Amino acid sequence: MPVPEPLDAERLLARCDPDDLRWPVAGAADHRADGLGQERAVEALRFGIGMKRHGYNVFAYGAHGTGKHALVRRELREAAAAMPVPPDWCYVHNFEESYKPKAPRLPAGRGGRLRADMTTLIEELRSAIPAAFESEDYRARVQALQARFAERHETAFNI
Repeated sequence: MPVPEPLDAERLLARCDPDDLRWPVAGAADHRADGLGQERAVEALRFGIGMKRHGYNVFAYGAHGTGKHALVRRELREAAAAMPVPPDWCYVHNFEESYKPKAPRLPAGRGGRLRADMTTLIEELRSAIPAAFESEDYRARVQALQARFAERHETAFNI
């Protein structure tokens, strides 16, 4: 077997002039592809975001630091900006079936107002309820009920 001819050092190194390289102008390229050659991933992400049926999810997998999180957030933000604002859903206690909370649907932005109003109501009730049990009107009603009960008790046992 013949021995290959040794290469000159000049043939081992490819030199290029940096001025010959074409660097993209900032903002000229499609910013959503992130310059990573991931056009198929962006297309798949947009397809997943566009699914209108329940039960579908988007899963982004790849090496740490490749920008997948930023890409997903940006695409979701753009898709959400083109859609109507969704309603607010609030979970509230169901006094009839406590293990099944109720979920009223409110116009967009009203859920926060409901929460603030409920917080105000609770704070007002914390002082109003004890005050109601200490009022003269309450004491008079309790005495009237006790007198009525004593009268019924006396009637029942004096037969």
